[in-house]
Amino acid sequence: MGKLFSAHGAARWLSFFAGWVILGRIGAIDLAAGLIISALAAALSLHLLPPVRLNPRAMPAYAARFFAGSLRAGWDVAWRVAARPPQVNPGVLVVPCAVPQGLARDAFRALASLQPGTLPLPGRGPDLRVHCLDMDAPVVAALDADASAFLAVVDAPHHG
Repeated sequence: MGKLFSAHGAARWLSFFAGWVILGRIGAIDLAAGLIISALAAALSLHLLPPVRLNPRAMPAYAARFFAGSLRAGWDVAWRVAARPPQVNPGVLVVPCAVPQGLARDAFRALASLQPGTLPLPGRGPDLRVHCLDMDAPVVAALDADASAFLAVVDAPHHG
C-alpha cells in the first residue's frame, strides 16, 4: 500500500477516480465509494504493472511521427487495395527489434498494430514477426525508426 502514496500511485488513483466520476453519478455515497474503489484499483495496478518512466520531451516528436506515419500508411493501403489489380504482396517478415521483451515490447507492438498495412504478431525472442500488406515495402526500416522513437519516449534501454 506504500506505493499508493507515491507520485505514480497518486496519479493512478486520480486517473481511476476521474474515470469513476465521468462514468457515474456524483452523489456523496457515489464519490466515497469511488475513492475507495479507485484506491484499490490503483494499488492493484501498481502491483501488476510497475510505474513506467516517460520522457515528456520526446512525446511530441513520437506523436507527430506516429500520426504522420498513420496518415501516410492509410493512404498507401487505400491506393494499394483500390488499384486494379490490387498492388499487394502480403506476407510475414521477421524484423530485428530494439525494444526489450516485456511490457515495453508489448506496448510497442500495440502501437505498431495501429499503423495501417502492418500487424505485429505475438511471439517471443529478440525478433518481431510482422504481417505486412507489401513484402517489398520498407517495413523493416520504418519499424526500426519507430522503435528508436518509442525507446526515446519510454526511457527504456535498447536491446541487442
